[in-house]
Amino acid sequence: MGHKTIVSCAILLALTAVAKAENPNDIFIVRTTSKTPDAIVAAIKSHSEQKKWEYLGESKIKRGEVTLVKICIPAVAQHIWPVGLQLSALLPCGNVGIYQKGTATEISVLHPRYMNVLYSHAGTERASAVAEPLLTEMLDVVTK
Repeated sequence: MGHKTIVSCAILLALTAVAKAENPNDIFIVRTTSKTPDAIVAAIKSHSEQKKWEYLGESKIKRGEVTLVKICIPAVAQHIWPVGLQLSALLPCGNVGIYQKGTATEISVLHPRYMNVLYSHAGTERASAVAEPLLTEMLDVVTK
C-alpha cells in the first residue's frame, strides 16, 4: 500500500470518526467576539509575533466574507517533524477562519486532536497536547 493510499485511508477514518461522534462540532474550537474581523486578524498577528510564532499571512476568500489566517507554532512542529517531514501537512499551521455571524465575529480553528486522529503516533499525540493550550490561549487573548 502506497503512502498516498495510507494517508487517504487515515483521512477517511478520521472523517468517519468525526461523523460518528455525538457532537461532530467538537473537532472545532469556535469563539465569538464583538471585535471586527480586521481587528481579530491584527490581534492574531500581534500575538504570533509576541510568542515568536510564524505568521504566514492572511487571505480573504468567499468574496471577502471569510478571512483565513495562517500561523505556525514551532513548539508543536518539534513533535511532528521527528516522525516524518510529510507530517508537516498535519501541523496546526493551517487556517484560522474569521467571519461575521450576525453582528458578531466568529473565529474557528480545528481542535489540535485532529492530528492524532489522522495519524495516531506518540509524536502527534504530544503535538496535540502542546498545541491545545497555546491555541486556546491565543483565542482567549484575541477575542478580549
